[in-house]
Amino acid sequence: MANDHAKKKALEALEATGNNRREASLLLRVWAETDEKLKTQLVGPFLNNICALAIQSAASGLSTRRKPGRRKRPVDNSASLLEAISGGGAQTMSSTRSSAPPPPASSARHRQAVTLLASAYKPGGKS
Repeated sequence: MANDHAKKKALEALEATGNNRREASLLLRVWAETDEKLKTQLVGPFLNNICALAIQSAASGLSTRRKPGRRKRPVDNSASLLEAISGGGAQTMSSTRSSAPPPPASSARHRQAVTLLASAYKPGGKS
């Protein structure tokens, strides 16, 4: 099997760390730095995706490059954020409640049903 060496080293790392998976993975990484065969077997299955990600990253960098001569000034939003947080214009829980319209009035049938339900939970009420 192609990944026998990687599997053997993974089991060895688990044994060396008392089956602690986190520590075993860290140990396996350290071993991969000096063992080229191990590193190749570990990275091999993911190499196509890593390469595709590198190409995607490079391609998106090309499309977002600015034209020469045009410099965009950085925008500092901290002042506006601070103003929004601390300013009097920000709504609080009480201000949002008072600005909301009152709920519609309930019908007589609804009030009767709620009263009947409430009386069922009172001591001595209907069962």
